[in-house]
Amino acid sequence: MLRLAELAPGARTAHATGRATVTVKKYGAVSGREFVRAAVRAQDGRSRAALVTLRPAAYPHAEAWLDGLARCAPATADYRNPSASPESVRLLAEMTRTHANGVPRQSDGSVGWSVPGASARVWPDGRLTVRSEGGVELSARLEGAEWDSWGVAAAADVALRLLCAPEARHITRTSEPSAWYRPLDRGHVGGGRERKGNQSYDGSSTARCSCGWRGAYPSRLAALAMAAEHRKNSVVV
Repeated sequence: MLRLAELAPGARTAHATGRATVTVKKYGAVSGREFVRAAVRAQDGRSRAALVTLRPAAYPHAEAWLDGLARCAPATADYRNPSASPESVRLLAEMTRTHANGVPRQSDGSVGWSVPGASARVWPDGRLTVRSEGGVELSARLEGAEWDSWGVAAAADVALRLLCAPEARHITRTSEPSAWYRPLDRGHVGGGRERKGNQSYDGSSTARCSCGWRGAYPSRLAALAMAAEHRKNSVVV
């Protein structure tokens, strides 16, 4: 277990994750103003994939944050900027609301979003910062072009799940039904409700949650109802 508060200034330690060992060093000699730097290795165990900075308020989340980053890290890493697009990261992240209003990008190239209790921002150069409403911050500099949009989105999700309000851990979405389609386009003939032009109707919808739950239903109304039931049963009051 990582006991960062007990680590002496200038001291180093190592934390073994399920993927690779994270090296940790504490800086600063003034209590409450010190900070920790942690180097997260790529899955090859050699190249550095992320450099993490942790302030005292974030120490309780350090172990889970570093473990999560190690799981998201690419197989190898160089020292270039990630290939990820900030806009794509937000679209792929599970811990987000709908994107009906688009993905606004700031003048510095960063993109941000929020969920109840926490907010995230990602920059093109690999910086990722997640803050809670209480002021706790989990941040990292992701290194290497091998960090694609999926990997950065997964890393953002890890931090948001740690800092968000309990109800935000279950953000649900439902897919748009494909509606009228030609059966031949899907490799089969006929079946279901048909209309002129040899088309069939597909009103099915899939419900998904940021916790990993998912289900397929015959209509979007059914998917919305089951998503609401899932949120109701999952949130602990």
